[in-house]
Amino acid sequence: MTSGDDEVQVLVEELSAELGRSVLVDDASLRLVAYSPTYGNEDEVRRTAILTRETPRAVRDIHFSQGIATASRPVRTAAKPELGLESRVCVPIRCQGALFGYLWLIDADDSLTDDDRTHAERCAADIGAAMYRRQELEKPRRELEQRLVEALLEGEASEREEAVHELLAGDMLLPGTGVAAVVVRAWVGPDEELSSAQKARLSLALDQFRQALPIRHVLSLVRSDHGVVLLASDPALRRTGGLPELARRLHDSLDVDAGGEIALGFSDECEHLQDAHRAYAHARIAARVASCVPEHSPVAGWDELGPYRMLAQLAPGAEPEELLHPGLPRLFALQSKESLVATLEAYLDHGCDTKLTAEELFLHRASLYYRLQRIEELTGANLKSGADRLSLHLSLKLAWLVGLHPGRRRS
Repeated sequence: MTSGDDEVQVLVEELSAELGRSVLVDDASLRLVAYSPTYGNEDEVRRTAILTRETPRAVRDIHFSQGIATASRPVRTAAKPELGLESRVCVPIRCQGALFGYLWLIDADDSLTDDDRTHAERCAADIGAAMYRRQELEKPRRELEQRLVEALLEGEASEREEAVHELLAGDMLLPGTGVAAVVVRAWVGPDEELSSAQKARLSLALDQFRQALPIRHVLSLVRSDHGVVLLASDPALRRTGGLPELARRLHDSLDVDAGGEIALGFSDECEHLQDAHRAYAHARIAARVASCVPEHSPVAGWDELGPYRMLAQLAPGAEPEELLHPGLPRLFALQSKESLVATLEAYLDHGCDTKLTAEELFLHRASLYYRLQRIEELTGANLKSGADRLSLHLSLKLAWLVGLHPGRRRS
């Protein structure tokens, strides 16, 4: 039996020959699956998709805005000459009620007949069945992989050891490498769970991300409120730009218009696969910081978190207000809080250097001194005291994490 991808390619070439025009098939995220030889008209978007294996982001947004994701029948999409995009007929590829992708026919001159559309719909149904069969064949191995990844992330030491053994014995991950983790917090707020549709969308996005990497270098899992990617850290990973570049590529591939914000956190590189639970914990903390703190948003790395490495782990242990400097809530409560809070944070961020602080805030030095004096009066703190400065500085950073910072509510 041919593989699902081979079946799809054969079906695409047969339809192309039958209609005498170019055919292209994308998955549900508009990443290239198969394409025919070129017949007749070809636009810049098709050429780009074939070269890069994906549709440019601006074109993806245009297509999705025209309802292709919810369509059950062919949809004619509009031309955008400024983007090199001709008008197309898009045929959704579905099977068993699930959307697997889209079949595309360039039709700038509106020459596609009703019979042509019927042939295209029949081909799309056959392609959907091929994709469904491939998914069913892969399901047992994927379920085993997910069970092992769960054990690797959350199991006891003995369970983690057994999971490592099974992953390597099953040739699911490259042996002899370190491991790193990326956590995706997508579309939901703190303490919210992903809906079934959001989980399916995130799972598909992670699967597509995996396909762009070398085999046996990546595992993924979607949990109740986030996604996890485990990466074998070796020279091949570093040649692709390393963890920061891969995390940004993953963020850019996700659908940010799906009803909320997306934040990613990535870990440091751990030496052994058995340490995946530690990499995962670090990536989760980084993702939390990325979702709360503007200076680290939308992608944050564990090594770059500074004081947030500690604060993010302290915050869940008590009522947030109990951890703040006692004078800070009074400062937050003032109508003029934003200028005073921004002044205090800039002053502390610059190591109490008044020259640098005044330059950043475009203030005269005398105005800065007045604000600092006012802050001392309101908070009861002494800005000449190292202990008071440390407490205020950590409290300001913690306020970002727990949603109490005035700047967080504004942003």
